[in-house]
Amino acid sequence: MKHKTILITGATGFLGSYITRELFEAGFHLKLLIRNTANGDAKERISDVFPPVGTTGCVRDALSDRLEIIHGDISLEFLGVTAQDYSRLSNVVDEIFHCAAETQFYNESANSLVHTNVYGTEHVAQFCLTNKPKRLHYISTAYVAGIRRDTVFEHELEERQTFKNNYEKSKFDAERLLRKFVSHYNIPTTIYRPSIIAGDSGTGFTRNYDNIYVFGRGLDRLKNYEMGNNRGDRAGNGGNSIGYPPSLRIPGDKHATINLAPVDYVTQAIIAISGQEESINRTFHIVNPSPPTLGELAEWMASATGFHRLKIVSAYEFHIRPPTIQEKYFLLSTEAFQPYLFGEPYFDSTNTRNMLSGTAIECPLITQELINRFVQYASDTNWGKKKHIEEKEWLHEQVDSINVV
Repeated sequence: MKHKTILITGATGFLGSYITRELFEAGFHLKLLIRNTANGDAKERISDVFPPVGTTGCVRDALSDRLEIIHGDISLEFLGVTAQDYSRLSNVVDEIFHCAAETQFYNESANSLVHTNVYGTEHVAQFCLTNKPKRLHYISTAYVAGIRRDTVFEHELEERQTFKNNYEKSKFDAERLLRKFVSHYNIPTTIYRPSIIAGDSGTGFTRNYDNIYVFGRGLDRLKNYEMGNNRGDRAGNGGNSIGYPPSLRIPGDKHATINLAPVDYVTQAIIAISGQEESINRTFHIVNPSPPTLGELAEWMASATGFHRLKIVSAYEFHIRPPTIQEKYFLLSTEAFQPYLFGEPYFDSTNTRNMLSGTAIECPLITQELINRFVQYASDTNWGKKKHIEEKEWLHEQVDSINVV
């Protein structure tokens, strides 16, 4: 097994980097297909995958015999590599982990989503057919289920569902295309469908500041903004604090679940399943079997950020009273993720449970302690923002934009 050569797309992504490190540490020979970006060329971006080792550089420099960085782009035909490299790779690669994906939830990114998620998957599947036989591991998402509220089984895909956003639709289209491709050409394929991927359960580490982090950042900034205003008011008005409304209302279903799975669990499950022959031509939900409710998550996020005026209300209750400036700001900054606050399906994970039976791999429970860890790491890293922005000035900018709208 350790003599196998594996091609990985999306190695610099959050989940992709975890999978890459696990496979590298297991002894495989890796070919990493990485795009040049505004943040640096493909070879420079290896630091996104492997942290520096002391003062001698990164793992790539020390163990280059098992690691090759290839400049490419899955959205282009032949993976955006030269004809010579394409031929060489297709003759040496045994397996592909296709982790690359565009994950923007905003509808204006539809064209980019199709090129990367749908056409990119087609290009990877075509690569599997070139020269020697190859096994494909495809990272999909549990949310190809779209707007369903029933039980979603791992073998299901097309159930006439609609979707919350173009990201879900593009991943559905990619998986549907892949299934037809695999069926026609008999490519040995395993599909993994993670739910919402959160930070590392041990360290809190993340490089993906979407989903719950968008809400955490908003709460944290509102708290800092109000604290600053209260300090200024007390200084100038004999200790009286500014009178904010008793609660910040967020529309949603507090009884609905939010399926969060820490990235380390998702990685361990995928790697364990990928090494078993029985997983070929099957689909696996890599999800949390005991997800928290939105009400529980809101309570934990309020405690972790120190913003305690949070209240989940029904859409009807929210709309019977005009929103405050703070509520308008919060809705604007979390708009892309609000559809997930009104419920999701139950993701059956029988295949995954059976495949992991006998291992020590289990999804950690989402608790107050774990949410604290996620929020603390995010706060320490300024919620993924490289440049610090004064909270009060930032919020005033948001309020101005709301007023204009």
